[in-house]
Amino acid sequence: MTFSEHATTDHDDDAVIVMSADDFQHAAQRALDELGLTYAELEEQAHDGDFTSSQAHALWVSIGGTVDL
Repeated sequence: MTFSEHATTDHDDDAVIVMSADDFQHAAQRALDELGLTYAELEEQAHDGDFTSSQAHALWVSIGGTVDL
């Protein structure tokens, strides 16, 4: 994975990680695989407001509506 860090404020600990679209897609798919979910299943959980785990909810917050998997 390729990324670069750029300071966004005067604070030394603030950084933004910039990823390519392909890297983001692969990371999203890996996270889904680790949870044993498809994107469609995660999307359905979000629609119903009933996630199988806090990790599934956090993943939806991170990738919901941003990938086509």
